Amino acid sequence: MQVEGVTNEPQHEPVDPYRSARDLPRFVEMQQQLAGFKTLARFVARDQRETIKKLERQMAELVDAVDQFYELLGPRNWILHDRLNFEEGVKGLLGMHADDAERALIQQYRDSSHLRLMIMPLRHFPGLQGRMGLIERAQEHYEADRFDATVLTLIPVMDGFVNDVEPQRRKGLHTREAEELAAWDSAVGHHMGLSRAHRTFTKSFRKLSNEPVYELYRNGIVHGMLTDYNNDVVATKAWNRLFAVADWAKAREEQAKPKEPDPTFFEILGKAADTATMRREAEAFERVELEPGDAEFEESDHVARSREYLQAWQDGNYGEAAALIGGSLRNMPTRRAAGRAREALDLFPLERHEVTAVHHNAISACDVDVTLTIGGEEKLGRLRWIREGPGGKPGPFSDEDEWVLYVWEPMGVIGYRSRNDG
Repeated sequence: MQVEGVTNEPQHEPVDPYRSARDLPRFVEMQQQLAGFKTLARFVARDQRETIKKLERQMAELVDAVDQFYELLGPRNWILHDRLNFEEGVKGLLGMHADDAERALIQQYRDSSHLRLMIMPLRHFPGLQGRMGLIERAQEHYEADRFDATVLTLIPVMDGFVNDVEPQRRKGLHTREAEELAAWDSAVGHHMGLSRAHRTFTKSFRKLSNEPVYELYRNGIVHGMLTDYNNDVVATKAWNRLFAVADWAKAREEQAKPKEPDPTFFEILGKAADTATMRREAEAFERVELEPGDAEFEESDHVARSREYLQAWQDGNYGEAAALIGGSLRNMPTRRAAGRAREALDLFPLERHEVTAVHHNAISACDVDVTLTIGGEEKLGRLRWIREGPGGKPGPFSDEDEWVLYVWEPMGVIGYRSRNDG
């Protein structure tokens, strides 16, 4: 078994740990795009200068927060993975003393509903689907304060998963060298991230010790050399390491994909024409805010589509739900798209739903606030709809464009609202 998209003998370019989040390819590319936008703004989009400056500030804030997280908690071998809530799990810790930040981070994992949200995307990995029983058992142990059992359950999950990533070159996590865990274009690939923390996983212990430990010392724990690891620090680091390893596997998958060729001169001209078209339509666009009771609320197509999607989720009609989703699902065969929707939605049975507001703030994007009842708990969420062309190109460019869901997975819907409120 292997990560989808990774060949049996993947040819990965060597990756060195990133000294800063600013060195990640995605951020380098964003910087280049912003530089291009600045040039464009001088000629055809002068009214977008403030928007570009805002994007620059947001990007600087993001990369600085990543680096500050690692400066604060990297020495304690905590890893920033994609499932951490940015506001609470990263920005909310900055400025704290390391002891307080560590305790606040652990409390996020101790929130059972939050941990469940973090676990949900692991089902997308073929190598973890068959190990979900162990992961769910580890969660039961963790919530019952059986921290030693949590650790002993998650360690083989990580070892086995990493062993299955490359079927032709089977190596468990405990046999990997630190440099093998440098993740391409991922926050876990920071020099204070996974490759550094991995040293605790492989550290050898040859003498019995009954002293308490607070690191994920796999060797000493599995071989019975360390006896006092029954605490929430080590158990939470086991969860933290599992999510980081999943990000590492995803990064290998992305790194193995063929790179898109640079655009030709005529393609660049075409994009410039598209930009001019969008600018003209954007200038004519007027923002719309709707709430229940407004005359236009019940007539809104976004309200109707949102209710249709939520009802399909509640009824378990995954084919109907998938038909409203854009991106990669839009180009999948119907049954495969329905299966992908089932993977995400089936874990969070929806009991009630309500559409509470519409924020149509951009010509090609619209946010819809919703209230969801999942597992007896009421949660605030936000769906994001975007206008997309047949080939997945964002509109508006033709009459063939269609409004499709961009933020639709349960964890994304809930997290997207928390990131954007206020």
